[in-house]
Amino acid sequence: MKRPIQLLIVGLVVALGAVPVFAQFGDHLGAPAGRREAGILFMLLRGANLDAEQQTRLREIVVAHRGKSEQLIKQLRAAQDELLDRLLAPGPVQSDDLRPVRQRIAQFWEQLAHDRLATALEIRGLLTPEQLARAAQMKDRYRALRAEMRELFESTR
Repeated sequence: MKRPIQLLIVGLVVALGAVPVFAQFGDHLGAPAGRREAGILFMLLRGANLDAEQQTRLREIVVAHRGKSEQLIKQLRAAQDELLDRLLAPGPVQSDDLRPVRQRIAQFWEQLAHDRLATALEIRGLLTPEQLARAAQMKDRYRALRAEMRELFESTR
């Protein structure tokens, strides 16, 4: 009985640890592949038809934030590795034993979210009201398409 529980714990930890933590924006700007939300933001920005000056400023904003994000991601991955090491260490492990590393992981996620929001707000400041309206229309269309796809796949179950 002890072996299946260990395998289950290892499987869960590996699955959770394998959830990729990416830099914040897509590779079309030279950054590592971004999270889904970041990809959507850039898709919406493409639909907003940025002019050359705005595109240049966009790249500058992303580059300015990239270093901080990459550092936070390294720290997050190290904390996740530490959690995994502690979970798989011999001997008993209690939830309270893992509280400090869990808190650090949560703190890194919060810092990443804060940095992504700051970046998004800075990018938003580049857009004209018309471009914001176009991006909002694309967002609504994207959500409608996602809902339709979800409905389609759920109806085939």
